[in-house]
Amino acid sequence: MSQHPTAEQLRSAAALMTGQAAGMPAIDRRKVLQGMLLGAAGAAFTPGIFGQVEIPPSEIRLMFNENPYGPSPKALAEVAKILPKTAYYPGAIEEDLVGLFMARHQLDRKQVFLASGSNEGLQAAMMAFGKRGKVIAPTLTYSDHLNYAEKLGVEVLRVPLRQDMAIDLEAMARAVDDSVSLVYLCNPNNPTGMAIEGDELRSFCREVSRKAPVMIDEAYNELTDKPDGSSMVDLVRGGENILVTRTFSKIFGMAGLRVGYGMGHPDIVSVTKDHVMAWPNGVGLYAAYHSYLDEDFIAFSREKILRGREMVTATFRRHGIEPLPSQASFVYANIERNADAFKTAMAARNVRIRGIYEGYDTYSRVSMGKLEDLEVFDSVFSEVFVG
Repeated sequence: MSQHPTAEQLRSAAALMTGQAAGMPAIDRRKVLQGMLLGAAGAAFTPGIFGQVEIPPSEIRLMFNENPYGPSPKALAEVAKILPKTAYYPGAIEEDLVGLFMARHQLDRKQVFLASGSNEGLQAAMMAFGKRGKVIAPTLTYSDHLNYAEKLGVEVLRVPLRQDMAIDLEAMARAVDDSVSLVYLCNPNNPTGMAIEGDELRSFCREVSRKAPVMIDEAYNELTDKPDGSSMVDLVRGGENILVTRTFSKIFGMAGLRVGYGMGHPDIVSVTKDHVMAWPNGVGLYAAYHSYLDEDFIAFSREKILRGREMVTATFRRHGIEPLPSQASFVYANIERNADAFKTAMAARNVRIRGIYEGYDTYSRVSMGKLEDLEVFDSVFSEVFVG
């Protein structure tokens, strides 16, 4: 995993970026920040021992891409302190959290916004730009926001994947004309788990964003082989016509607390923010702030998810199934039988996985759970598959 500034460096840098440092002009704050962060590259993270969120013993949930090792214990401890104050609106914690994003990614305030999970930001962008023209997306990708927008009249043009199940960037680029108002990509893609190589995606974004804004859903970025290299935040920093969305639902294990954020060109951020409906969740914001600074938990969480990914991959391979190469918190594979029927048989044994995605009737997606849950999955999968 790429190494980032320490928590203390981020706190200090966030104060600079949000203007809390003695009225210092923004351009000077940016220069000071860059100097502060230069020494952070050598920081090392040591995983600790963390608690686990209990789920009903009769049910193993491997279908929603949740991270049962979260939230961060440090975040939970801080949340406990503010629970008596939740009669009031969140207040300064919003700017404190945004300041962390600004500090880590060297962005200005107009380039960042908060949302109730990344999905709220995705939906807001879909409605904002979908009123102006068509939205282009891959045929097989995360689609809750796409379906939501279509129900409200937005036209979504879906471009088929390549034969190898990768997103066809060339075909998507060819599809962009004057009628297109937004291009959506999920990287790594959900449900395939496959990541687009960073420089390849960067070239695509630079070319296509001259015609229409490009929105990159980076929900699983922290789990990729090269999180910084595969992210398009550098294009945001460079002023390109790009919007990047992130979430606290995955590596941070906060799916139920609903916190997400976006980083983009100021014009895109402004329009998107105008279409965000949900008010920030105060408890979630506090948890997000302290989770973002908990470097030990982030490293621990990543290590558990990657180990789980290896375990599920091994289960598939033991039965002659070669899954798609995943860089996310799930594995997608062609089990060569009806995925819905297989899902039902697994659920009868208290293991829940995903069934059919339209057009891919024989593919199953398995999310990472606790490692002991994945041992149960291995046994149940074998029983059902050989059956």
